[in-house]
Amino acid sequence: MPGGMHMTASVPPLPKIELLIDALEQLVTLPPGRRGPAPQILLTQLTEGPEAGRIADGLCARFSAGGRARVPFAQVAGEAEAPRQEHVGATFQKIEEELLRNRPGGFGRLRLPQFRLMCGIVEADLAGCPPGTQAMELRNRSYEAHCAGSVFLRALQAVSGGEEPPPSIPGTAWYWLRRPLFGLLPRWWYGRRHGRRMTRKGSWYRTWAELPEGGPGFFADACRLTVGAPGAARREPIVDVLLRALLADLERAFRHPRLSPWGRRRRHRVVLVFPQPPAIGDDTGRLLEQFPQAVEHTGCTGVMLMAAVRPGRERTETFAEAAITLKSWIGTTGAGGARVVRVGVEPHADDEDAARWLGRYPEIAVGRSRSDAAPRVEAAVAAVAGVTVLGLLGGYGVAVVTARSDTACLGGSGTSAAPVPTASASASGGKGDGRSRPPDRSPRAVYDEAVAAITRQNKRADKAARSGDMVRTVGYLGVPVTAGDWDEAKYSGAIPEVRGIALAQEEINEQADQQKSSKVWLKVRLMDAGERFTRAPAAARALAKEVAEAESAGNGEQFLGVVGLGQSRPGTLSARNILAGAGLPMIGTAATAEEMQRSPMYRQVAPDNHREARIAANFARHANIVQTAPGTCAPAKKAVVIGDPTDIYSANLSDRFAEEFEDVHRIWYPVQRPSAAPPPKRKGQGGEWVSHTSQMADSICRRLKEEPRTVVYWAARAHEFENFLDDFDRRTGCNGQSTVLGGNDLDNAVVEQQRPSEKHLRLRLYYAAQALAKGSSPNVKGDDFRRRYHDAYGSDLWSNDARVPLASDALGVLSEGINAAYQSAGTAPFGRGGVQSALERGVGGAEGLRGATGSLIYGEGAKVPVNKRLLILHDTRGGSPEIALECGIRDSRDEAKTWGPRNAFDCPRDQEDDEDGKGDAG
Repeated sequence: MPGGMHMTASVPPLPKIELLIDALEQLVTLPPGRRGPAPQILLTQLTEGPEAGRIADGLCARFSAGGRARVPFAQVAGEAEAPRQEHVGATFQKIEEELLRNRPGGFGRLRLPQFRLMCGIVEADLAGCPPGTQAMELRNRSYEAHCAGSVFLRALQAVSGGEEPPPSIPGTAWYWLRRPLFGLLPRWWYGRRHGRRMTRKGSWYRTWAELPEGGPGFFADACRLTVGAPGAARREPIVDVLLRALLADLERAFRHPRLSPWGRRRRHRVVLVFPQPPAIGDDTGRLLEQFPQAVEHTGCTGVMLMAAVRPGRERTETFAEAAITLKSWIGTTGAGGARVVRVGVEPHADDEDAARWLGRYPEIAVGRSRSDAAPRVEAAVAAVAGVTVLGLLGGYGVAVVTARSDTACLGGSGTSAAPVPTASASASGGKGDGRSRPPDRSPRAVYDEAVAAITRQNKRADKAARSGDMVRTVGYLGVPVTAGDWDEAKYSGAIPEVRGIALAQEEINEQADQQKSSKVWLKVRLMDAGERFTRAPAAARALAKEVAEAESAGNGEQFLGVVGLGQSRPGTLSARNILAGAGLPMIGTAATAEEMQRSPMYRQVAPDNHREARIAANFARHANIVQTAPGTCAPAKKAVVIGDPTDIYSANLSDRFAEEFEDVHRIWYPVQRPSAAPPPKRKGQGGEWVSHTSQMADSICRRLKEEPRTVVYWAARAHEFENFLDDFDRRTGCNGQSTVLGGNDLDNAVVEQQRPSEKHLRLRLYYAAQALAKGSSPNVKGDDFRRRYHDAYGSDLWSNDARVPLASDALGVLSEGINAAYQSAGTAPFGRGGVQSALERGVGGAEGLRGATGSLIYGEGAKVPVNKRLLILHDTRGGSPEIALECGIRDSRDEAKTWGPRNAFDCPRDQEDDEDGKGDAG
């Protein structure tokens, strides 16, 4: 046995266990912002033996070095040292005790306010309280317990004079002067703050308790969890709330890392380890069962749970299979239910390779160690610097406030927003108004023109293959043109995306012809996804079958990936999963729903809905877009959010905007099923359901009369927008005056075709755009792309359509991954695995890939380019749109970080962890 074995005696050196430990520890060390839902790893002891428990204990040993924890963890075994709390239970007492003990250097104080609140509630005995006073008594007891841990609140209590006034008249008068301010007000504020936090929309307690809108307050509902309450003998609800409160607090510990010197040092997940299988009646069994749902309710990403369990009917994975599963989770982010992997453990003779690895790497690798003193010093220096800076910024602050109080409408006169160069009337086929109209041919003829360009390039690639050049095939999965007129064809995106693919393929093959030793020719196969991607799963299955048959026949891997998937639809998600199962890397074009990213094989070039909603909410809060008087505008105070709950894109974008803007009224309009009833999830979120745009218009007008500074956020699809504006003008008493901020589906081609600002003269329309091809290119690549587009297609309806350069960039990213795999392989064969590895590492490295829509910088394992460029455009009457906001990376070392008059406002940015792809920030 290798000599280092004694250092890791607690970890049994079973065959391939090093793969599991390595993958698991990579998940532990993922920094905030790059994590998916909290994982649950269940070590299933398949036959009699201690191996599962030894693995769990051994991992705890690896989490410490030199008597100090390297990552925060709790080893939940044995009894807690503190006096037993009967109703909280030994399991949760032990978890809290271990978490407070096992904190790495620089982690700081671990606060668990919601957990301790719920512990106090389940230990409270209200049996002697009259029924009508139990909620207030529970609040008062919770406040008293909170005061016990706060020096400031204890001081306020002392100043307030206690519960009873003194006997003298002057003393009583003085008592009632100070008691309301220092005693009653803090207690009332505590109850109101915690009650709102626990029962607001989206809170874990409201979700768990299924509280209705306007239902009982938090403390009134929580009385059912106290000692002696009906049903209080049941452990299940107590375990449920304690687990959710604990996960919510642990997730909260990782929030706002840039604001706290301790928060910046919290880089690694908290690990809960249960080395012993749960006994009958033990809280651990219920805890393990509820963990996935609790993770979903709390949105927890900062925890990992590992437990030894007894075998059941569920399928288990080997160490190697589980390692692959864990590594596939590394590249995915976002909240959801916990991901569970069951690892089968059996006795086995010691494995030399495993023992050697365990001896070589005896502890988890977390980078350099940290001290507790460093954040304290940093906080002190920051406090001194902050006081100094505040003094220096006094005069400057007055100037900024003055600048921000400017009442000029953004884009109203053309001076506050950047105008986009207009196309000539002759080029656009218009009448000198700068607007573009559909061609005078059928949609199918225009589509076939772009398809013919792809066919020509495919023939060139075949000819190059016969000459010995390297040629591979990729697929484009998109919607075809089926409509015979332009009313429907302008919405589908078929024509602009195929044009972008054709232009990119031509450029890629030109480079391959000139650099034969390092570039790969590409053939593009068009795959029919059907209207709304309904046929996409069938097309994906056919391709997956073809790929499998080619491999079985020994023909090598000629088909290397797929681009497109440009709409966030159920069929798109199904096709994505099928293609991922076949091992095909995918690059999305214009789809932006975050659910699209839940596949290790998928990436996209467009900024996702989360980024768009952050920027849109920031814009609505600060930009002068709502008209308050002729020539005068102000930022929005409230928003009415229009969304389609049956549409993946719309539901996701509307949810994200509502989270960011906060003061919103939701209107749900299920376009495909107008008479549909709200499902329980949406019903719990509140809002209003309408079955026609006329109802929507009436509701919006009422809201505008209540608060004129209200913006309408259109997160629905574009095809109902014109109907809404017509109903708003004709049917309501608002005289057509409104401000609308649209999502990216309301793209330039649709706006130029509908011409809303010309038809509705009192409308102020702003909308998000992922690119602007006709003007304001982000870099030289964009300039070249605009020139090549004009040479091929002139200036028409799609000159400003973001889907053209997005499709071009998507094929460019996939081509770059293919070229990287080809170059890495040398003379050896290369295939989809090499392409996926290149995409996982991030094409273009730290500087990214220069694209027509801006720089595409992918951190390692990232799904979306970091700080991707996004525009908000202002629709004008009789001309091209104006740029009201630009945020994001244009080119290497060129990023738009501010916007607005005199660049007064900061652009929302993605976390820097995503930007540099590094774990520890030091």
